[in-house]
Amino acid sequence: MNLPPGGRNPVTLRRVTDLAISSYCFHRLVKAGQCRLEDTPKLAKECGADAIEIATGGSLGPQLDEAMAGRLADAADEADVAIVGFALAADLLDEAGGTDEAAVQEVIAQVRAAASIGVDRVRHDAAWRGAGDDCSDEAWEAALWPLTKACRAIATAGAAAGVRTSIENHGLFLAAAWRVQQLLESVQHPNFGVTLDLGNLLWAPQDLVESTRSLAPFAVTVHVKDFKRNSPDADAWPSYPGGPKLLPVALGEGDLPLAQQIDACLEADVHPLWVAEFEGPHGDVKAQARQSFEWLRKELG
Repeated sequence: MNLPPGGRNPVTLRRVTDLAISSYCFHRLVKAGQCRLEDTPKLAKECGADAIEIATGGSLGPQLDEAMAGRLADAADEADVAIVGFALAADLLDEAGGTDEAAVQEVIAQVRAAASIGVDRVRHDAAWRGAGDDCSDEAWEAALWPLTKACRAIATAGAAAGVRTSIENHGLFLAAAWRVQQLLESVQHPNFGVTLDLGNLLWAPQDLVESTRSLAPFAVTVHVKDFKRNSPDADAWPSYPGGPKLLPVALGEGDLPLAQQIDACLEADVHPLWVAEFEGPHGDVKAQARQSFEWLRKELG
């Protein structure tokens, strides 16, 4: 292969146009009552973004329905910002470890709500397990088929509604890239992929660049965020048992190999949506969200 001056693969030099910011960047403001979720498109515009991914459900807000989708669409139109995706909280396993059919139907209803305003991309959680729960390989093996059925049902419903669905490497249970890839290959649905979160890979003991490379071919969306590892800060988050404490910071201020991870995604040449995330506990939220978005836009060229 003939490489251009500087030696970088030319695929990594193409300009990326599908770039958004996450409403999650402003979660501290929403949680403090300083703004509403419907205000986040305007905040995104103030950061220089023309597109936003809306994160809701669980601790981030109410479940999406058509009325809420309509309000968000109106707010986005007023701000001249496109809603390009939703990120939804979910847990598709019941207490016995089987498929939670009610949870599946709730996600499907939210997918249809997204479709009602023309949004064609929805990411949903698959399963959520905390530090005190069984996250062993044996527990994962038992969960694989129930999760396969759940994700396949959602992907099928999404295809009928014109919405691409994905799960995210999120939380302890689904942080390991090999587990995410196993689920993707088990579901085997053309409408199903992964929202690849470059920072969430820290919640398993794995090489960040190689893990990124293994999941990049399946990526529908890429979340880009940054952390300082082994942080003594009192607000740093625990990762996996025995793993480093992690302090979320603005993009470019941490120590993740983000440039290498981004290159690994670009080399897969799958044209995902790129989303800047900031979830740090310190500093000015709006300023650091803008800094993060500008960093990612510059990095992507």
